Amino acid sequence: MRAIKSCLSTIVSYPELLQHEETLNNSQGAAGSVSACYDVMSWIAYLESLDDVLDMLKEAHENINNQSATSKKDHHVARTTTLEAAGRTFRISPILAPGITHTPAQFTKEIKQLIQARILVGERSVSLLPGSYKLWKNHLTFRTGLLDMSSGKNNTGSGGGNKDLQKICNHNRIPSYLLTASSKFKHYHATVSAFERSLVRLHKMPRLWLMYATFVILYDPERNPTTVRRIYDRALVALPASQHERIWEECLCWVTGILPSNSSAGSSGSGEGGLSVTRKGIHKVKYGFESPLVAEWRKRGWGCGQLQSENEYIPTVPTETALRILRRYAQCFDTTFREDLATLCITRYERFGEAASLLLQLLNNEQPDGNSSGGGAFLSPNGTTRHELWLRFADVCTAHPTEAKVAGVDFDGIIRAVLKGQDVRSGGSGIAAGGNDLGFEVFDNTSKAFGASEDDKQQQTKEATNKSQAVNHRLGEMEGTLWTRLAEYHVRAGDFELARSVYEEALDAITRVRDFSLVFDAYVRFEEGVIEALMELMEDEDEEGDEDEMKDDKGDSMGDENDDLDILLGDHVNNAVAADENAGASADVELAISRAEHLTSRRPLLLNRVLLRQNPHNVGEWIKRSELYYDLGEVDMAAAALEESLKAVFSRKAVNGSPSTLVLTLVDIYENQQKNVDAARNLLERICSKNEYEFQDSEDLAQCHAAWVEVELRQENWDMSLELARRAVSGNIGRKGSKAARGLSRSLRLWNLLFDMEESLGTIQTTKDAYDRALEWKVATPSHVLNYASFLKEKKYFEESFAAYERGLGLFQFPHAGATLLWKNYLTDFLERYGGSKTPRARELFDRCLAECPSENASEFYLLYGDYEENHGLTKRALGVYERMCNAVPADEKYTAYRLYIAKAIQYLGVTSARPIYEAAISTLVDGPASRICLEYAKMETGLRETDRARAVLVYGAQLADPRRDPDYWKAWHEFEVSHGNEETFREMLRVKRSVQAAFSTVNYNSAEMGAGAPKVETLTEESALEMIAKSEGVEVDSKKQPLIGGFVQGKRKAEVADLGEVERRAARLRQATAAPDTGGDEIDIDDIDDDEEEEEEPSNSDSRSTTDVTEKAIPTALYGGLAPSTEK
Repeated sequence: MRAIKSCLSTIVSYPELLQHEETLNNSQGAAGSVSACYDVMSWIAYLESLDDVLDMLKEAHENINNQSATSKKDHHVARTTTLEAAGRTFRISPILAPGITHTPAQFTKEIKQLIQARILVGERSVSLLPGSYKLWKNHLTFRTGLLDMSSGKNNTGSGGGNKDLQKICNHNRIPSYLLTASSKFKHYHATVSAFERSLVRLHKMPRLWLMYATFVILYDPERNPTTVRRIYDRALVALPASQHERIWEECLCWVTGILPSNSSAGSSGSGEGGLSVTRKGIHKVKYGFESPLVAEWRKRGWGCGQLQSENEYIPTVPTETALRILRRYAQCFDTTFREDLATLCITRYERFGEAASLLLQLLNNEQPDGNSSGGGAFLSPNGTTRHELWLRFADVCTAHPTEAKVAGVDFDGIIRAVLKGQDVRSGGSGIAAGGNDLGFEVFDNTSKAFGASEDDKQQQTKEATNKSQAVNHRLGEMEGTLWTRLAEYHVRAGDFELARSVYEEALDAITRVRDFSLVFDAYVRFEEGVIEALMELMEDEDEEGDEDEMKDDKGDSMGDENDDLDILLGDHVNNAVAADENAGASADVELAISRAEHLTSRRPLLLNRVLLRQNPHNVGEWIKRSELYYDLGEVDMAAAALEESLKAVFSRKAVNGSPSTLVLTLVDIYENQQKNVDAARNLLERICSKNEYEFQDSEDLAQCHAAWVEVELRQENWDMSLELARRAVSGNIGRKGSKAARGLSRSLRLWNLLFDMEESLGTIQTTKDAYDRALEWKVATPSHVLNYASFLKEKKYFEESFAAYERGLGLFQFPHAGATLLWKNYLTDFLERYGGSKTPRARELFDRCLAECPSENASEFYLLYGDYEENHGLTKRALGVYERMCNAVPADEKYTAYRLYIAKAIQYLGVTSARPIYEAAISTLVDGPASRICLEYAKMETGLRETDRARAVLVYGAQLADPRRDPDYWKAWHEFEVSHGNEETFREMLRVKRSVQAAFSTVNYNSAEMGAGAPKVETLTEESALEMIAKSEGVEVDSKKQPLIGGFVQGKRKAEVADLGEVERRAARLRQATAAPDTGGDEIDIDDIDDDEEEEEEPSNSDSRSTTDVTEKAIPTALYGGLAPSTEK
């Protein structure tokens, strides 16, 4: 009661607070209104006024304390502080004087009294309005803040407040009753009572529960975790399920000491071994502010952002209590927390067995009650992949095998079940059903009898292949890692022999080269570790033996008494036992070394098995496996490997070689290495006769038949080998067999073998029968026909050889490439046999050949035909053959054909008989060859002293020769005119050249066609040529008034000179002009022949054609040639 009066007297001293008190004490408000004491906002305003006054007084108190400390330090006179708060004036000074209301001590007491008044007013408000959340929150916030004021700086930052108060008391040996009797504990107890009273009405408010738990966590002097746990339990019971996440967030923060992330996505802190726990701030995301405990811990610098951090406060919660709370959270609220719980068990609580069990549940995607979740695979909220979960599970079980086994985790059975394709939940104890001891499933599932069809064998391996693919898809590249972890698990458990068996099983089960490298390297390291351990053990024993010997030496000096005792006990027996122990240790070391060496030597074979497990149809790897066994001297194992390959390899899927290579290699081993010819015959009989292996390609089966024949030949069983060759192509083997067997009758390999053996071992008739059957079945080739004909020719069966040619030509007609070869040999053999005795038959053969032969291949037959007619026939027929050749051969060979025709005509009929052939060639050939023919034609006419005909030919061929591409033609014409022409004919040549250049001026050629890089031919210019002619004739020419020569040819082959007849007519007119007698009339001008053309082309230069100032002189007759005039001018 005294305290209440003191509080009221304190309130009365403040006028503004007194107004609030008077307002609340009015029993009845205005008409129709509620009394002010039941108005929440009135109480809130009253409490806020009290808080404002307290804030002002506290701030002034701090300033006074600071001024006091400064005055003592600087020896200043004390200052007086004036303060007005809530209508009351305070004058504060350390020295009590008139006008001074309070000293600092009195002012401090005033603040405490006002605080008590504030508490009293809060209690009054919540007692009148017990269901008001605002009043309770305001009152409880003020009460909890008082403990922060009393603690000062000791409870903030990283100071002494970070230490547990109970620990401080225990360290200082403070009794517990003194702790509970302190004023701070009484205030704590009163605040706890206030929280309990508030929760009577407001137990559905999660904020109050959070404030309550935070207050107990921060200010409970005993730091009892049971009290806090019970508060959280009561909150979870009282609140609806939709509010539980707010409670659990603070509870997990209290248990683990890990603060949630400030971001909405959360963050993960790294713990030991790279493990992490993700904590999301639910309050920060949903409500925009953090929960009370998180906010207080951040302000005080408590908690941590990761699993373990030094120099940070983490509340002391017993391990078992923490684990029970975390298990409850993971079981009842958030099942995805099992991953974080496993991480905490590994990094903080060292419960490795429980961590392994939790990780196994995640891998099985099971709920804690044992039922598999229906939502698919476990999706980690931290982004942990299934591969990482497997590795984490393997690491835990491997590092702590005993704890995992105690927790009921059968790591060995689980790993074996997973690697064998079983479900982990199915028990996982041992090897999968249907497997084998070695794990080499491909070999065992395909090890049926040879007689099984390919479809049956494919069906047998289909399930094994699908299982292997499923395991690879599920485990990815983790298979080798799991095998090594399983072996390490047994090594840490001390089961070395079991670890070796695991390594061996892994090497026989893995299907990737990468996994093989991991397992093999781990296996080698294990064997090396065993050797090192044994060596260290031997060294330790040797050191102990040396110490014992030193002790024995010291004991020898004690006298003869011990010697008598040694004799009685038998000292040599002890020495023998020690020697046996040393020998046993040495044997163990030697055994370990031999194991390591044997493992290293097996590496190529083990790697080859991995490749074969990847693709059992790899023929090249099977051959390599047999070679590896052979290099090791194990011939029987090499043969067994190839026998196994014939069971595993399907011809349709064979790669890296043909299946017949396996058979041939195995036959070679049986015959040459094992010297067991019967085994080779038995194998070939099963393959060739019984069709125990189904080949896809008939060529592979043909190779096997050929190998069987060769084996018998090497054994000198001639009849048997010939019989096998005949039977292989008979077509009777494969009627009831496979497609490959039915195709043997068309195998060229077997037919070639049969022909060779028939010619060597058979009779003439059997050989003829073999060739005839091949021709009848249309399996013979042109080479077979040639061999058949050659064989008959050697045996003097000429007509039958010609009949063989005829049959071959019936099979291989033009345009087949073999037809040319057959006709050539046919005609050659016929002419060699009969010569000219059967000319009509020979001509008939040539005519048949040339009628069917395409133009590209006809030239050699025409030459052969022409040569035959020259030797055994008529010249006329021979020339007719050459003429036919000129018309039949392709365009690129016509030039050569015409030259041959011309040469033969000149040889047999004379030079003049070639003129019509030249004219036909010029009219038929294209421009280039035609111009060359013109040159040859002109050369021939020049040789006959037919200069005019030669010039006419050159004029005609000029339109075919472009001066840019064919300078040799114009050089030859130039030399011809210099040797046999005159000034006028030379000018005519120049005019034609310019006309041709103008005609070809629109034609473009590239440098290659122009003959780039060819040597440049120096020719005479027009001026130099005219000067040379004038000099030879003794005529002086004025170089300043040389005549201009014009002219133009309209186009190639379209000029005014269309044929040689026109050229000859113009030449005749030219002779008349030069040979006309002098009758006193007008002199005939040669230019008048083309005066119309000259007038059209150069009308302005008509006067310039006459030559002036030229001394005339008679032209020598030799210069005219056949155009020599009858009378000299």
